[in-house]
Order: sequence, then C-alpha cells, then structure tokens
Amino acid sequence: MKIPFVVWLLQGLPEAIGIAALMYSVAGLGFPWRSILPVGVLFGVTFYLIRWLPISFGIHTLLNFLFTIVVFRKATSCSLALAIRSGLAALVTVVIADTVFLPLFVWASGLTFEEIYGNIWLRALSGWPNVLLLLLVATLATKIHNKRLKKEPGV
Repeated sequence: MKIPFVVWLLQGLPEAIGIAALMYSVAGLGFPWRSILPVGVLFGVTFYLIRWLPISFGIHTLLNFLFTIVVFRKATSCSLALAIRSGLAALVTVVIADTVFLPLFVWASGLTFEEIYGNIWLRALSGWPNVLLLLLVATLATKIHNKRLKKEPGV
C-alpha cells in the first residue's frame, strides 16, 4: 500500500525512528541518538520505497524486517541473534500497536477506516499512538536493562 509523502513525513518517519530506538534499547545500547536518528531515517526511507514496490501484501513487511536486521547489525556490530531479537521486538510492538490503536482511533473518532485513510492529516494522526508506544517500550526496555546491570555483580 502506497503512503502519501506527507503521511510518511509526519508519521512514517517518526515511527521508523521509534523502531530504531526500540531496537537499540532491546539490544541494551540505550539511546545513542546520534546513531538512532540516521538509522531510523534510513529505515524510514527504505520502508517508504519498499511500500511503492508492486509486491503482495505482507511481503513488504518481511523485506522491511530483513532490512532492519541487516542495517542494525551493521550499525551496531552486534550479533545476528541480537539483531533478530531486537527486530522481532520492534515488529511485535508495531503489530500490537496497529491491532489495538487503529480500531480504537476509528471508534473514538466516529469515522470509518476509509474516511480516516482518505484524509492525510487524520491518517498521519492515527499512527501517532504507535510512535508513542514504540518510544514507551524503548524507554521501559532501557530501564529494565539498566536495573539488571545494577543487580549483576562484577559488571
């Protein structure tokens, strides 16, 4: 499904940066924003371009997932297992957010899905709960990781 540029800029790009932040956090790397932002922008641009490809629904998700793993591993020099785990955490968070927040947005607005997606401003706004959830989960993951480090002797 193609995404209007304005929607990508206002919602898709922040969501991609949130995905990068969550991946760094799950990997135990905290929030090195000087690394997260360029990785997130690269994710966002690539996600946007992949969505324009004439491929079956769902294939773009798989391509995006594989791309995030490769780029994250290259950017952080982490193990493949850690890159996959971080990517899966981000993917599951996005799927849960889409499953919960979009129907909730439709219900709360009193509009239909088609009406929301037909208006670029509402469409961008409807994705912001996903962005906030990604950043919240990233923050919680970092706090949990930091708490574990404090408990482990000799670290």
